[in-house]
Amino acid sequence: MENKYLRKLNIELVDGEYNNPIKGQVSTPKQIYDVFKSLKDKAQETLIAVYLNNDLEVLTYNILSTGSKSETVIDFGDIYGYGFVMKAKYFVLIHNHPKGDSNPSDGDKEIMSKFKDYSKIELTPLDFIIVGDNKYWSMFEEMDGGEYTLGSIK
Repeated sequence: MENKYLRKLNIELVDGEYNNPIKGQVSTPKQIYDVFKSLKDKAQETLIAVYLNNDLEVLTYNILSTGSKSETVIDFGDIYGYGFVMKAKYFVLIHNHPKGDSNPSDGDKEIMSKFKDYSKIELTPLDFIIVGDNKYWSMFEEMDGGEYTLGSIK
């Protein structure tokens, strides 16, 4: 028998494992790193999206995938889908390199180049941060430097 009823979307926000000490506007990649730096202790690559509102305030985060010791899956549909549901304006992707090196891999660079393909959508990629042993690498700092400011984000 065919089900004639539509499913209802039910989203539940729950407390996660990361505490957000950031009050107000996020202004630097280091602030995001400080919240998620314990990613360095994970044995598998983990990808997290941090969603921000129009004022660059953190709305929520979502663990998008957990992979192997050397890679994880990045699904742009998930990144943007969750962002649209949360009515976010910006997002930051953050993931770890379990071997400790925070420099971007060839795969990371390929993902960063795809940001340009999606930059015309209402949900804007703000940064891509890689966590290593007690240090991080930020695409924003590498390309633009300085602080996140609303006037300079394209």
